[in-house]
Amino acid sequence: MNRVFVTGCLLLLCLGARAQRRILLLDSDTHKPIKEVSVATGNEPVATSSAKGIVSLSMPFDTIRFTHVNYSSEKLYQKEVGDTVYLFPKEHMLPEVTVRELPPKVKASLKGWVAQAAAEGAAMAPKGVVSFDLASMLDKRKRRDKKHLKKAKEVLEKWDRKKTE
Repeated sequence: MNRVFVTGCLLLLCLGARAQRRILLLDSDTHKPIKEVSVATGNEPVATSSAKGIVSLSMPFDTIRFTHVNYSSEKLYQKEVGDTVYLFPKEHMLPEVTVRELPPKVKASLKGWVAQAAAEGAAMAPKGVVSFDLASMLDKRKRRDKKHLKKAKEVLEKWDRKKTE
């Protein structure tokens, strides 16, 4: 009698453990898990999928609905739901765009305007543009060479002065 009772209790525990369902939600194109999918049974939201795309449901259901902003919502019956459910991404269609070539007159005048603007911009650009170059600031050889060049110029200027005197 005790064996039958213990076996019956174990059977009920196993059925109770089986009542919790884990469903994996994947993208149908990339097969990657989808997080934050809202899961509802009937009209009541029940759960939200984890970062790994897993939803655990502890209550029985007849129909279940999966909704996400970027995916088409799915409504399935209990017998259709397996361990994995694939959701299809929503397609965002843009309106049609027509590209046409510019008429030759407009193209020619546009080229003229561009050339004129480039010429005016070049004329207005400052002549002595100061630039910032960190690499040249950190280059010790360049600074050393500048010092040598400066000394060489001073020596040459002294010689020129002596020759003219």
